Amino acid sequence: MKKILVMLLALAPIVGFSQYVQIATHYDAESTAHHIIHGHDKGYLDDSVRYVTEKKPERYIINEDVNYEFIKSRLDKVFAKGNLEYVSRTNGGYIFTIAVVDRKDETKVINYCTFHVNAWTQKITEIEILLGE
Repeated sequence: MKKILVMLLALAPIVGFSQYVQIATHYDAESTAHHIIHGHDKGYLDDSVRYVTEKKPERYIINEDVNYEFIKSRLDKVFAKGNLEYVSRTNGGYIFTIAVVDRKDETKVINYCTFHVNAWTQKITEIEILLGE
């Protein structure tokens, strides 16, 4: 009986505290996308980022745990191809996309840059560079 009472007393603070711990259900993806478009991306990247590139349709190159300089150089290279535009968000903003649109033909998308955000740390953990139409 004493064992059960001690276990209940030990669990009481956890139950009381858990009602105050929250995970945000939505992420402000649009403002983050605008910061990334303007080159302010260092504060939004996690320590270990997964970088995925689509070279040919359905053919991917995956780089695990890449550093900031590698990602910055790749994003700058992709972003230099055209005009940047925030396109969409899914999963409450934890996955959002920036499109690289051709400068001459505004209906042609060159690349889609998709960013995945971790709900706990609120930092980008994966970047996908996908081919456009």
